[in-house]
Amino acid sequence: MRYGYVTGFATAIKDRVDLALLEDIKSVGFDFVEFPLVLLDKLSSDEFEKLLRQLESMDLAADASCNMFPAHLRLTGPDRDFPAVELYLKGALERLHRLGTKKIIFGSSGARNLPEGTNTEMGYEQISDLVKTIVLPLLVQYDLTLCMEPIGHYEANFINTLDEGMRIVQAVSHPRVRLLADSVHMLYEHEDISHLQMYSKQLEHIHITENDRILPKEPVTPQLDGILRMIKKINYNKTLSFEPMPHSREEMAAALAIVKGYLD
Repeated sequence: MRYGYVTGFATAIKDRVDLALLEDIKSVGFDFVEFPLVLLDKLSSDEFEKLLRQLESMDLAADASCNMFPAHLRLTGPDRDFPAVELYLKGALERLHRLGTKKIIFGSSGARNLPEGTNTEMGYEQISDLVKTIVLPLLVQYDLTLCMEPIGHYEANFINTLDEGMRIVQAVSHPRVRLLADSVHMLYEHEDISHLQMYSKQLEHIHITENDRILPKEPVTPQLDGILRMIKKINYNKTLSFEPMPHSREEMAAALAIVKGYLD
């Protein structure tokens, strides 16, 4: 198992990389950092080159990246703009390739949410078409795997559960298009944890926190306890990232130790 830490929610700094957080991630013992792709894309060339050097000097990998699309890029509805999406991805995924990233998480509720007048079936058709025609060739070019992320109703109006995420995975039917499970969204949707077992062969990446994006601490809630026990039961052994709000280095270390206690 490789353990990562997502920077998106974990810092108040949104317009650049939080170097102090990177130091904490490394010092606590995480294997990799998970950056939002929209942040990496916004960095100037000089800032990105500096980040590459920083990660190399720290010996910190970047196995996965989340927040794939900025909200202004329309992926569904009558105003969807696939040429703009392709142009954005070519530059953004090139940066992931240089970072050594292997997994890109397709959450991005703002970009994929269904606008008024677009029904769910049309939404599935449009997202499947997007992945097949625009995203998949770039995944092959940059040696990436797409992880489809269901997002709870509190944030998204479309693709909210593992069942629904699997509709895209099955519609595309390609080994580079897989499934992500996020404990926050599973808990919000009161999702049956047996779905982790049902889709274990398609499961490529996991996000872990308690409700409200709080890091696990003793005692772990019964709900998260069930999820972690199921992850152990299915012998999941790929990548898992913590995606919390800001926490101290001590809280980060305690959470990592707790989850490793379940899974290692």
